Amino acid sequence: MNQDKIIELEAYKLKDRFVLADWEDREVESSSEEAITRMKKEVERFTDFLIFCLRKNIENLQNEVQIFFTNWDNEEFTQEETEFIVEVEYEAMRICKIKIDDLLI
Repeated sequence: MNQDKIIELEAYKLKDRFVLADWEDREVESSSEEAITRMKKEVERFTDFLIFCLRKNIENLQNEVQIFFTNWDNEEFTQEETEFIVEVEYEAMRICKIKIDDLLI
């Protein structure tokens, strides 16, 4: 079962994110290329974390994700960038059946 989720997450990692149209949809000005690169790396880091947890068969993935976000040092991102990153990560969380509304981010 986890193998299917891992395959989905690997495909999720390949998607192009934070393109200009996405920023326009949010009705905010795009961040710098450097910031967008860091944002993409952050999404990859989170996805790799989920894949690691699935491979290890972590029992309480919901709790592990909460700990991840509690420990997340997002000081390098603006509030808008942080919100955008988390919204992009929702798809990965849905793949893993994480109850997004129960998380404190």
